[in-house]
Amino acid sequence: MGLPQLLLALIFLCSYGVALGGMLGATGRWRAGGVAALSAFAFGFLTDPWEHAVMMVAFAVIGFGAFLALSWLLAWLPEWVSRSAPVPVEPPVVVRDADLPARAPVTAAPGRPRLGL
Repeated sequence: MGLPQLLLALIFLCSYGVALGGMLGATGRWRAGGVAALSAFAFGFLTDPWEHAVMMVAFAVIGFGAFLALSWLLAWLPEWVSRSAPVPVEPPVVVRDADLPARAPVTAAPGRPRLGL
């Protein structure tokens, strides 16, 4: 494999990753997908035999998919484990009047009206 093939493979991998990601808007992702398709086609055109280029591009796409699936699974795993783990239930706290401190009587200051407390 020569320098042109390596360069085209690198362009394909980078533009395919950008096309899958959410860094760009819809137009940018379409353009990155077009660059990926053109570079994959040119990579296949410059590789002898072309079947090896098709297999390398297919393995790259499968590798991206496997990496994304594994990343999604590892990001989702802690949420799934916390959802499936039993949550300990604490008994309710019962407060009785005897446990509360005694209330002081409310008195109004001399010369001020009482506010109905």
